[in-house]
Amino acid sequence: MGEIGVEKRTHRYVYPVDLKDVIEMLDIIVDKLGCSKADAIRDAVQYYAEYILGLEVVTYRDVSKEQAKKEVRDYIKGKERVAADEISDAIKIDMGMVNEALLELWQEGWVEPE
Repeated sequence: MGEIGVEKRTHRYVYPVDLKDVIEMLDIIVDKLGCSKADAIRDAVQYYAEYILGLEVVTYRDVSKEQAKKEVRDYIKGKERVAADEISDAIKIDMGMVNEALLELWQEGWVEPE
């Protein structure tokens, strides 16, 4: 037998948010979409969450210039063409350090600039 008088409850969360800096934009959204402010805010959070799910955060390693140079040289071996940002992302070394390594490798004849 089913229970009598049991009510299914929905949890609601209330966040104190100061909207004074965006209230005009929120009003425009509400007017154009014909929705409530709460719906507009929920939709914005959903949109932002979906957007950041596709992002990859790269954490760079702290290595010496010589280590960076060795890793860059190892990465580019056998490749005909590779961009500095690809190298940086692949070996997780800061772009500045990759560029310094590439400059030295260029001076040593290992790479040619495009």
